[in-house]
Amino acid sequence: MAHSRHFAALVAALSIAIAPFASALAQAPAVDWKKQETEILKHHRSLVQIDSSSPPGNETKVDDYLKRVFEAEGIPVKTFALDPKRGNLVARIKGSGKKRPILLMAHTDVVGVQREKWPVDPFGAVVKDGYIWGRGSRDDKDKLAANLIVTQFVKPPAAA
Repeated sequence: MAHSRHFAALVAALSIAIAPFASALAQAPAVDWKKQETEILKHHRSLVQIDSSSPPGNETKVDDYLKRVFEAEGIPVKTFALDPKRGNLVARIKGSGKKRPILLMAHTDVVGVQREKWPVDPFGAVVKDGYIWGRGSRDDKDKLAANLIVTQFVKPPAAA
């Protein structure tokens, strides 16, 4: 898949998200972003395709997706919800305690949609004009995708 303008923006967001981990990453091999492109775009498009319009919310649908990805990576998660449809997910990677903790976060709801005003399906994650079109594609589901990818590079190795 060719680099798109949106992909370049997403990579920039990843660079910013990874910056606090610079010392830990200095010991890790350099990240080949071209190699990560397919997975980044897959997660980003999958997240945009989940209708989490608020109202009513339905953030738990996004949480369920994130939970599957984190658990597949061996990262423990916990969901908190006063309303079962409006969950909040916390994924925690424990460190050694030698460095200060860091918080990566993003919201999972999106603004309501007037479908008749969209030139494409607002939950289709359509690639058009070099961008991913869809509700949440630039606020905040791009950050969710970035956070998913960042966790691959910061999680401690599994205990031997």
